[in-house]
Parts: sequence; C-alpha cells; structure tokens
Amino acid sequence: MCKLFIATGSLTKQQTLKLIDKAASIFSKTQKDGFGFVAYGSNGSVATGHYLEPSSYPGFNVTLPEWIESNRIETGAIPSNVTALVCHGRTATSRVMLANVHPFISKDIALCHNGVLSWIGSGPEPKSQNHCDSEQFLNWFNSIKAPFSNTKANWSGYGVFGIINKRKKTLTVAKCGSGKLSYCSTDNGTHLWSTESHDLEVLAKSLSDNATKPLVMRSNTVCQFNIQGRKPRLLSVDNWEGFGSVATKSADWFRSMGTTPTTTTGARPLTYKRDSWPMANDSFPDWEPTETLGATK
Repeated sequence: MCKLFIATGSLTKQQTLKLIDKAASIFSKTQKDGFGFVAYGSNGSVATGHYLEPSSYPGFNVTLPEWIESNRIETGAIPSNVTALVCHGRTATSRVMLANVHPFISKDIALCHNGVLSWIGSGPEPKSQNHCDSEQFLNWFNSIKAPFSNTKANWSGYGVFGIINKRKKTLTVAKCGSGKLSYCSTDNGTHLWSTESHDLEVLAKSLSDNATKPLVMRSNTVCQFNIQGRKPRLLSVDNWEGFGSVATKSADWFRSMGTTPTTTTGARPLTYKRDSWPMANDSFPDWEPTETLGATK
C-alpha cells in the first residue's frame, strides 16, 4: 500500500522543506518504489519532485557531484508561502520506473493516489503511458465534468486522493469506504492528513507541539479547499459513493446453461464436450451447441 501526506495552511518555505524531508524519511522505510511531492504557493507557483529511490532522497534542488547517480525529476522552486502540499510514497502495483512516481500531472492537475483501481466503465479503458491505474484515473478525471459523482459506475477498487488543481486553485482530499486516512490540525490552523496515524503525529510535531490528536477521516468523503491567497479556506465537504465492484456472472446465468430451447427463439441447448476440458488449466468446462431436439438452424 502506498502512503500519502497532505497539508494545507500557510507554510513557509522552510516549513515546507522540513515536511518534505520528514515525509521522505518516514515513507522510505516501507515504500521502496518512489517518492514524490507537489507544493502549491499562494502566488500560483508550483514545485514538484519525483524520486525513484526514496531511501536516497537528497533533498529538493540539491546539487550533487557528477559521479552520483540520482534518478529524479524536479520542477520549479518552493514558494515562500505554500498553501497546499501533497507527498506520496509508492509501493508499486505496476512497473517501477520514474514515470510512474506520483504525482501524475495533466492539464494543471497534480494527483497522488493510494490504492488500486480497475476500469469497469462501458467505454474503452482510459489510456496511460505505462499501464499505471493512477495515471488512467487522472486521464479519465480530466475528461469528465463531475468525476467524483461517476466513480462508482466506472471504477472498482479503493483509493484515497490528494489532488491540486492549479487552474481552479483548489486542493481536494478524498477517501473512499475502504481507504486509510487520518487527520489532525495545528494551533495555527494548518490541516494535515496521512495514511498512518503514527506518521501523522511525527509530521505534525515537526510543525507544532500543540497539534490535535490524529483521528480517522470519515469514509466516502470529499473535502475541497480554496488554496488561493495566504490562508486556505474550506469550500465544501461532500458525501461520495466511492467505487463499484467488478461485475461477475450470476448463478442464474450458469443454471441457464443447457436448458431446453424455446420454439420462438430457436436457441439450442448447450452440451458438455468431454474431450475439450483440460482440468489442469481451466475451472469450468467448454460448452458447445448441440444439433439435437430439432432446433432451427
């Protein structure tokens, strides 16, 4: 399982760098397949970092000797006043590569996701460059007007999200029914979330000795904050249906196999072809139409 850390408040550059360093240190103990972050400033500027080896995180925008190999991609500069920060530690469910390290970014939206998702929608499966479900979700997210109202009909699985929309100047924090996310706040009004309560305590303490006790975030909830200006404000807290389940053939479908055909449909009953059932490789026999019972051809 991946790990998330999310913060929104009025954070200095030094506080932001301290939180990123602390998150990288904590996450690297269990998340071996990547570390990344996105930081949004009150002036609209954004900084991002993607690192393939979390245990070797060197710090943001640190100059390394030429003889040090560092698989990283960094953009921008940490703003002097950060109003939203999302950090992600990755445990891979798809290919381990720098391109699959969160956040995924498309059309001014940066998305970090903890969970596993599968497409169950009626249309074609959303595209991703490297077959990562989180990138697929972001591409779909950008193609639909009200994505959180349509997840149940189109996706199965689970997930929690930290999403920064640069164009709309918003931070979205979302948790489905089976996702993990805890919350606390500091005495200066900074809101903090993390996957594990213990991690959240450590991260919050790096900001303040007076942080509230971490409590579990309510399931099936989407919170949205306006992160424009020096101090973020809560816009909405909405219920969310979450995700659907994989469609499976019902027992009625199996029981219907081999039934007597009707004269109106011309359907033919199904018979078991004994010589085509490789028991070692399949769990259900092959079936084929029979030419009996005078069925219409």
